[in-house]
Amino acid sequence: MSAILVIDIGNTSSSVGYYRNGKVTSVGRCASRFQSLEDVEPILTKKPVEAVVIASVVPPVNARWKKAVKLLGLPKPLFVSSELELGVPVDYPKPENIGADRLANAAAGAKLMGTPSVVCDFGTALTFDILDPVKGYKGGIICPGLPLMFDYLAEKTALLPHVEPVKTKAVVGRNTKQAMQIGARLGYRGMVREILQSLKNDFGVTELPVCCTGGYAGWIFKDWDIAAVIDPKLTLRGVGIIGELNL
Repeated sequence: MSAILVIDIGNTSSSVGYYRNGKVTSVGRCASRFQSLEDVEPILTKKPVEAVVIASVVPPVNARWKKAVKLLGLPKPLFVSSELELGVPVDYPKPENIGADRLANAAAGAKLMGTPSVVCDFGTALTFDILDPVKGYKGGIICPGLPLMFDYLAEKTALLPHVEPVKTKAVVGRNTKQAMQIGARLGYRGMVREILQSLKNDFGVTELPVCCTGGYAGWIFKDWDIAAVIDPKLTLRGVGIIGELNL
């Protein structure tokens, strides 16, 4: 199969790439609610493709993307859903409620790490998707993401500023910004550690493969004693894997 155009439509921005033989290349980004065809044409037409596969968590913009794909002469898109073959079973009460991005992450996690394993996505929300050796995708855990933490502190307090995560080895803050950054890093690591340990206990294992994606994955796992595979293209890779299985 030649390249598959893979698209991950998020609440604010979307990622577009080209998937072939397990690899994602030529990744670009644009606004999910783009205003004109010219806004997306450069990243949708970089290479000839055999198929288009989309994972969207913003149903209201799906028609806009379908129209853009059609106007650019690209193949009719396949939208990721729980009804497709994912390469891993889904054991979930209402699978239609699982976000398409999480299904793509599960497909990639199962392909790359096998089961049992866990996929962490560090975005606006922090999600953990759990892959069981027998049941496959069986559910997950959702926590506030780092952006929400910083936004909330700045919004709900009079004196705390809005800050961004930065690398620091300090344990005690010597100013307000540093104190907030340390609190986020150590507190977030503590939350992630506790969740992963609970999952190990639940599986009855001492080691549990972990794969991470999202903008803050490296910030959390760098120089940490918990090992994880960090793949910024994981969701797009999963979209491509699902495309291979269903086209």
